[in-house]
Parts: sequence; structure tokens; C-alpha cells
Amino acid sequence: QTCALPIYDLGVNRAQFPFAQWKWTLFDDDTVDHTNLLHQNFTEDDIGHHKAEIVSERTARVIKPELRFMTKDDFGKFDVVFSCVDSMSFRKDLYTYGFSHPELYWVDGRCSSRNIGLFNSKCGEKVLKASLNDSQERKGCLLQADKEKKVSHITPVTVASMMAQTFLNHLRGMDTTDQILLVI
Repeated sequence: QTCALPIYDLGVNRAQFPFAQWKWTLFDDDTVDHTNLLHQNFTEDDIGHHKAEIVSERTARVIKPELRFMTKDDFGKFDVVFSCVDSMSFRKDLYTYGFSHPELYWVDGRCSSRNIGLFNSKCGEKVLKASLNDSQERKGCLLQADKEKKVSHITPVTVASMMAQTFLNHLRGMDTTDQILLVI
């Protein structure tokens, strides 16, 4: 949701691209909890509500909510996928699908408190495969110690902004073909 809103703003509010005319779907099976307030655009009033529904409401329903996790069966229904998830198995599915379907453009943003990774479908297969591991865990983008201390980081917002910019560059025909890694 952190990535969807800046793109929506550029398209609808600033009329740079016809985003309101495109079909947007936000897959998210999660609800807002207090830890999301540290780094996502939610308020205390949103706690307990589905993230996808909140984003849909904030974008005047331009973005359709799907209250489930996206699966590889969904990839073929879209031209672009923004991967803003904490699931390595989802990334493996997305990358594998992308290797055999180069027409799908995707951007994958990762962060772990102070570290950022940004990958997209124009990166080489060797680089993408090397960035994956066998983790089946979905543990969020903040380290447990930071969650416990309620430490907020700007990295989730930074990676979302980088994802939006990477997509805008793609629309302008200026694809980024390298992985971007920041260790802060």
C-alpha cells in the first residue's frame, strides 16, 4: 500500500499517466496492527481493518481490494506486479514465472529495518536467482528488536518510493536493469 498511493497520486492527482483508467488490484490478506503504524500509512483508527480495503477507500475505489495473498495463478492476469511482500516463496514463484513470461513487468521491493533491496523483471536471471533463499517465513520488514522497541525506520517508505520510480522509469522507456542494494 505504501507503493500504490504515490503511483496513484502521480497518475490521478497530477495527471502524468492515466492510472485511473487502468485496472488496479491490491492483494493483501493482512489487517492493520499497531506495528504497521511505525512504517505504513495507517492510523490507530485503521487497526483491525483489512489493509487492502483501506487503500481502496483512500483511492476512491480505483484500486480493487483482494483480501487474499496473490498466487502464481494470478500472474497471467496482470501486465505489472508490484511485490511488496515478506514472502520468499512468493518471490520465487514471481521470478520463475517471469523467466518464462518476459511480457510481465514486475518490481520487487525488500527491506529489513536498515537494508533495502530492489529488483525488477529487467534484472538478469543469475542475479535474481542469487537473491533468493529457501525461507518459508513471512516475518515483516522490521527486525524483531525494532518492533519490540517500536523503532520506526524510513526504509519501507524509501523502498516503496524507489519501486514507484522504477515503474515510472519503465513507463518512460528508461528501464533499470541492475539490482539496487542499500545497506544503511
